[in-house]
Amino acid sequence: MAGRIGRSVVFTGSGDALDLREHAVPEPRSDELLLRVTHAGVCGTDLHRLSGDLPRPPAPICFGHEGVGVIVACGADVRTDRAGAPIGPGDRLYWLPPTPCGECGHCTSGGTTALCERMVWPAPYGPGTSAGFQEYAIVRRTAAFFRVPGEVSSEAVIAFGCAMPTALGGLERLGSVEGASVVIQGSGPVGLAAIVAARDAGARRVIVIGDPRPRLAAATRLGADEVLSLESTSMEDRRARVFAATDGRGADVVVEAAGHVSAFPEGIDLLAPQGRYLIMGLYSGTATVDFNPVVVNNRALTILGTLGGSTESYHRTVEIAAKYGAELGFEELVTHRFPLERTEEAIRAVARGETIKVVVNP
Repeated sequence: MAGRIGRSVVFTGSGDALDLREHAVPEPRSDELLLRVTHAGVCGTDLHRLSGDLPRPPAPICFGHEGVGVIVACGADVRTDRAGAPIGPGDRLYWLPPTPCGECGHCTSGGTTALCERMVWPAPYGPGTSAGFQEYAIVRRTAAFFRVPGEVSSEAVIAFGCAMPTALGGLERLGSVEGASVVIQGSGPVGLAAIVAARDAGARRVIVIGDPRPRLAAATRLGADEVLSLESTSMEDRRARVFAATDGRGADVVVEAAGHVSAFPEGIDLLAPQGRYLIMGLYSGTATVDFNPVVVNNRALTILGTLGGSTESYHRTVEIAAKYGAELGFEELVTHRFPLERTEEAIRAVARGETIKVVVNP
């Protein structure tokens, strides 16, 4: 490993071009792994970062929070993944680059690790970060990392990047959806992951609202019973279709995976009495909507927010890829691939309607 050189994508602030910087690759310490990154998924959050929707970092950072890679070297104290499966050089891992401390109340509660009190993310630029948009990553033992079985393709896992853990974490907070009618607002990766997660959890009927057509076609393939195009239907049309499909009651569950505040009032209006509304896609921005909270009381509604998933949800993501990936064509969701030096182009491609999942291959 001596003399190994790697390249990392570096972000300095909105409006600045991404840098590609070379640096020495450190050897892993006893509680770390060194990975050669093979697949780094692009998330809508990355686009928000470039667009200035997230706070400007005080110093240059490395980022990319969806990763699959091959183990180059293991520290002396790391011999298994977080599920206890033996690992070693040459094995593929799926990991969450934002690394929790493993000790605070949020980390030890079994819930989402995204609320870790000591997490430093995005990572300040320098050798030895866990970020995905680079050639080599150092992964600490407290991170969520899981071996990808030999029969499961890397693209079947990265196709849902952080989206599947987010969907699984959201449904965990929501409670049982077995036998429920579920409306999903949004047909990007999070919305598509929510279809698979809801079906796996026993949802009776799944309706997806979104666009463009290729994403709605993917939604149907993944298990949606009905898809409603935002472009070709009105809010009144969609409400009528949802109520018709639910015997005039409305949906038991509505999942917001659109990432736009306009989805909120419509989602509330689609709920049946005692329905549950899960906000999963509204991560950044300052836009607001008018809302009368009286309807929450008078219709006995529940509104929940969720952020990321638990460590176990990342393990479940690999299991779901193994269970459904080949049957449902997870690999086909990866529609655009870019080399590391074109990471900025890859991120901006997310804003275009023709993509489903964009991946950087360092």
